[in-house]
Amino acid sequence: MIPDDAWLPALIRRRGPVAVVDRAPLTGGYASEGAECVDLSDGTSVVVKVAVAREVAALRAVAVVPTLDEPVLVAAGTGWVVLPFHDGPPLADDEPVPAAVLTMLDRVHTHWRGKRPRTVPVADAAWWRELCLVRIAPAVDPVVASVAAAIRAWADDPRALHAATAVPRTLTHGDPHRGNVIGGRLVDWGNARVAPRGFDLAVLRAQGTDVATGDPVEDGWADLAMAVAYLGFAADHLGVERVRELAAMAEAGLQTL
Repeated sequence: MIPDDAWLPALIRRRGPVAVVDRAPLTGGYASEGAECVDLSDGTSVVVKVAVAREVAALRAVAVVPTLDEPVLVAAGTGWVVLPFHDGPPLADDEPVPAAVLTMLDRVHTHWRGKRPRTVPVADAAWWRELCLVRIAPAVDPVVASVAAAIRAWADDPRALHAATAVPRTLTHGDPHRGNVIGGRLVDWGNARVAPRGFDLAVLRAQGTDVATGDPVEDGWADLAMAVAYLGFAADHLGVERVRELAAMAEAGLQTL
């Protein structure tokens, strides 16, 4: 956990005198290890969280979007962030994604379109090849070898490599699944990247939300890339059927390019 003397002075500079009253570890969308809910003497609660550089940079970039309805970042420093605390369970499978989440993503995507916040990694052709060859194919190989072989072929498919270069990018959350929607708000920017906005929409679409960019190439590239990105998790936790479903989604996306 982050020592109080690392983050509390920064919070006091912004809010005035406060003290820690209580604390409890958090699980779920706030990124489990290294996150805790801290109750303060002014009656509010915040999340104090260990954060890598990309998440700190992404949250700072989101915080400067002028059209957001509420703050997403309270304070930040090297290796840590302080965030607003949103109480409640993760979004259930049968619940619609709140309008506030869709609006937030749209405003972030619009503000950062064509720009790159420093330190946030870029989803480009090199990222795509590393995703396929280093991260995902080895994880899938023991579960469905034929899907792993397809992933290795997709890594150098000229249609995918062209899309990775040609489709416009913006700041994306990178992982807006239901587990990261807490109390009606989107949390955990630890997988943020500079990528097509369709990447975020593809994750939402895969979980039942009717959203798309309207550009067949961007939507196809997003379906391909996000399906591949989730194949490692599926291989480790969800079994053969889900691996095959995601592979079919990826192949369908590739065929639109």
